[in-house]
Amino acid sequence: MNVPLPDIPLISDDWTNRMAESSSLSHSKWRHALGVLALASSAAVLLSACSGNTPDSSAPSDTTPGSAVDEELRGTLPQSIIDAGMITITASFDNPPVIYASEADASKPAGVAYDLSVALTGLFGVEPDWQNTQWPGQLPGLDAGTFDVAWGQATVTAEREESLYDMIPFYLAPLSVLVPEGNPNGITSFASMCGVTVGGSVGAIQEYYVGLANDAFCDDGNKIKYVSYSTSEEVALASGAIDAIIDTYPVNVGAAKAMGGVEAVKLSDADKFDSGLAGIVFTKTNPALANAFATGLQKLWDEGVYQQILNDNGVPDAILERDQLVVNYLTGTPAGEIKG
Repeated sequence: MNVPLPDIPLISDDWTNRMAESSSLSHSKWRHALGVLALASSAAVLLSACSGNTPDSSAPSDTTPGSAVDEELRGTLPQSIIDAGMITITASFDNPPVIYASEADASKPAGVAYDLSVALTGLFGVEPDWQNTQWPGQLPGLDAGTFDVAWGQATVTAEREESLYDMIPFYLAPLSVLVPEGNPNGITSFASMCGVTVGGSVGAIQEYYVGLANDAFCDDGNKIKYVSYSTSEEVALASGAIDAIIDTYPVNVGAAKAMGGVEAVKLSDADKFDSGLAGIVFTKTNPALANAFATGLQKLWDEGVYQQILNDNGVPDAILERDQLVVNYLTGTPAGEIKG
């Protein structure tokens, strides 16, 4: 369904700043299911398969494909990175299949972002130093210089690229809903959501999109209701307290496989609001690092390593084209520059 949108203003500076501080790229809605020990009977049935369907994170990191050190590429890194011998990366280890806690050691990460980081830092001749940090602390830590990169919970937006951060898309993540099997409410788009209740993460940018959809499609008295959760969205879905969970398609596909009795449905008009791109985040004061990452990702793409990593993590549909693996893909803003 492709419903035309009326003119919608760009996200305000106030919203952009608030989102930079508190929004997230759809923290996994099924991470909480893995830790739930007792639920109502229907929820327990849904969650019983989780431990057997979590992406395999027990393999050692040296199985991640990669390349020998590229001395020319290493030479483009900031000297501080070369001197430290590591790149400090922040993420919340709760967003499978992008980044999540390893089954072998919960203090260590696993997933698409981790595997790509191993391959990239192999090219650079340094080590990835992953720090498990909840979303509210990630960008402030990046700004303060505590972290070099934020990788795993950020959606690429034009506003962020132009005025806040340098971003590199690495993963196609269109929006979707997780619904009971059979999709009883017939949700296939934002336009078809009027009158339903959806759950999502606290502070997520999806709440803003729901507001836009309400303005564009829904009459008063028949609005989409967004309910914020820090945990237990899947319990609310199982109990019927909400009609759907809004998240990225790869995450919801993983949730559907883990839980059973639910299915992931792409939102056909999501591109009217959302880029559908998950991004790696750098400060505007560190353009050399952003450019080195982009060049490295393109080299991994050329060698087939990038594609292999996403395939090995079960998300071939999230593979991007080579020309998308650039700094500030949406706007073309050069690394380090601020527009406006």
